[in-house]
Amino acid sequence: MAGDARVLPAISEPLTIVTSLTAIFVAALILGLLLAVRAMLLGVERHRTPFGAPSPSRPSVRFSTPVLSAFATTFGVVGYLVTRPGRMGLAPGTIVALFAGAVAGAFAVRLVRRAAAFVPEHDPDDPRYVLQGHVATVTVPIGPAGEGEISYVVEGTRHTARARGLDGSTADQGIEVVIERIEDGVAYVEPWVEVEKRL
Repeated sequence: MAGDARVLPAISEPLTIVTSLTAIFVAALILGLLLAVRAMLLGVERHRTPFGAPSPSRPSVRFSTPVLSAFATTFGVVGYLVTRPGRMGLAPGTIVALFAGAVAGAFAVRLVRRAAAFVPEHDPDDPRYVLQGHVATVTVPIGPAGEGEISYVVEGTRHTARARGLDGSTADQGIEVVIERIEDGVAYVEPWVEVEKRL
């Protein structure tokens, strides 16, 4: 019975090519989705640099995470759909998938360039805002109109700075505060409890 071709047909060569291409399209789709998740979790605006180090040179937009993600996802989806049996041949289907991926990548380049041209309210490289959002502890109480002192850790090193409350807010010793900016050696802070209420 094993020799009967009707029961166990021989695998034809085109079927293995179809299977290989299907695997490539599915792998491209998964890679594109993983790159998109990476971009959502880690961001695409800038790379992490040590505190106080100069910014790295800007990488090419054409090979950024969103562009690669758009190309791979579109290539995978379109390729998988158009090369299904009875739809389109392997070569034309692959060409259509490459073209669709290139169009999606070009669209992503345009979006990334528009996003890069957006001017934020505060210059992200402005040294006053480098520690914005950093949590610190009050070591000398901050009065309504006076200065106190805070202590915070950056990359394992403890720092202290004079501090004032935002909008005249006060903070007792030992309270956790959030740094809004550091200007002329004075940190402008807000109690963590107030920030937590807005979250």
